[in-house]
Amino acid sequence: MPKFSAHRACDDFHETRRAITRRQMIGRSVGAGLSVYMAANTPLGRILEAAEASAAGAPNAPVLVSVFLPGGCDLLSTLAPVQQAGKLADLRGKIVRNDMVALPGESRIVAHPSLATGLNGGIAGLFGQGKIGFLPGIDYTNPDLSHFHSRHFWETGLVTDKAAPGWLGRWLDRHGVKDNPLQGMSLNGGLSPVLESGKAPVAAISSPGDAQLYMTGLWGDQARQANETWANLGKASSSSRPGPRAASEAVRLTAKVANQLAPYQDKDGKPAPALVPRVAYPEDNNFAESLAHLAGMLSLPLGVRIATIDAPGDFDTHDNQPKELEEALAGVSAGLAAFQADLEARGLADRVLTLVWSEFGRRPEANDSNGTDHGAGGVAWVQGTRALGGVLSEYPDLGRLDRQGNLGVTLDFRRVYSSLLEQWLGTGADEVIPRAGSFGRLKLVA
Repeated sequence: MPKFSAHRACDDFHETRRAITRRQMIGRSVGAGLSVYMAANTPLGRILEAAEASAAGAPNAPVLVSVFLPGGCDLLSTLAPVQQAGKLADLRGKIVRNDMVALPGESRIVAHPSLATGLNGGIAGLFGQGKIGFLPGIDYTNPDLSHFHSRHFWETGLVTDKAAPGWLGRWLDRHGVKDNPLQGMSLNGGLSPVLESGKAPVAAISSPGDAQLYMTGLWGDQARQANETWANLGKASSSSRPGPRAASEAVRLTAKVANQLAPYQDKDGKPAPALVPRVAYPEDNNFAESLAHLAGMLSLPLGVRIATIDAPGDFDTHDNQPKELEEALAGVSAGLAAFQADLEARGLADRVLTLVWSEFGRRPEANDSNGTDHGAGGVAWVQGTRALGGVLSEYPDLGRLDRQGNLGVTLDFRRVYSSLLEQWLGTGADEVIPRAGSFGRLKLVA
C-alpha cells in the first residue's frame, strides 16, 4: 500500500488565500475594523436605513454562521469509534489517546478531551444538551488531498478548479439586499471566499469598535488633510469615466457603513454596552473574541444573515498531533461554548445555527512524525438550539479503507449544504448547488 508523504502536499496550505476578483475592495482606510466588498455595479443606497429595514422586515430571520477549521481536522482523534478501538490502535499506535470523553447518551463514539473545554462542558457539554449534531465521514467522492483544491470546493460548493463565487455569496446574490453590506460578514480581517458574491455587497469586520476612518501612518495636519481628501472623493462624481465614478461610490458606501457602526465604537477603551458579552469568554483567544463581537452585532438591527469565521490553530497535524490537536480543539471548544451561551443569554439562540467544517480529514495510519497525513472522511458539525442533536451520519469503517488507505466517504458535503439551504435558510438548494437533487437530504434542524 503506497504511503502518503508527511511533507509532500502542504506547500499549498498557506497559499489558499486567493486574490479576490470580480469586485472592488473598498474601505481599507476604515481602520482595522472594517472593509466593504461590492460589485462595481452595485447601486448606492442609504446603508443605515437599508440595514434597519432588513432587520425590521424580518426580525426573526435565521442566521447561518460558518466556522472553518483550517488544515484538515482529524476525525479519528476528534471523535473515535468505540467498536473499532482495536483496529484504530493497530493503525495509530502511541498517538491514540486513552483519555477520550464519553458523550451523554451516545455509545458509538467518544470525544477528544479538549472538546470538553469551556463553559458548561464545551462542545461535549453542548452535545449532551442536544445542541450538537456531529457529521463524521463528510467529504466528497474521489477526494483531492490538496488544501488549496479541497478548500476551494468547500468554499464554492462546486467540485471544480474554476473560479466561482462562494456558496453563501451566491445565496446572498439571490436572497440578500442590494444596499446592506452587513448582511454578510467575515470576522477574519479579510473576506472569506465563502462569502464572495457576484453582486450582493458584503463586509469584513474584525472589530466594530475600530470601524472608523483612520489612515495608517498619518497624524495631525496630515491626517486632517487626508480625511478632507477622502471626503471630497466621496462627493458625487460628475465624471463620465467609470474609474472616478466607481471610486466616488466606493468611498461613499464605506463612509456610510462606518457611520452605521459609529454608535458601537469603543469609548475610553471599553466596548459599547450592546457589545458587552453576556457571559465570560476565554481570555487570550482571538477566535473567542471575534465570536463575542459577532454575538453582540447579531443583537443589533444590522440585518445580518450570514457570518463566517476561521478558527485558531493549525489542524494540519503532520507532526506531534497529540499536542497540536489538543490545543487547537480546546480553543475551538471554549470559543464556541461561550458563543452559544452568549446567544442564549441574549435571547438570540433560536435564530442562529452554526456549521463547523474543515477541508478534509486525516489518514487512519499514523506517520513517522507522531502525526497523520492528508486523508478523506473528515468531521463537521451543526450547533445551536435548533440543531438536530446526535451523530447524524454513518461513521467510516476502518476495515474498509480505499486503495490509498483512506477512510471511506459516508456523507457528501453538498448534501449538508443543500439541507441547510432548505431546512434553515428556507430557500431552494438548486438555486445555489448544481444538481442539488442528486445529493439527497439529511435532517439537520430540529
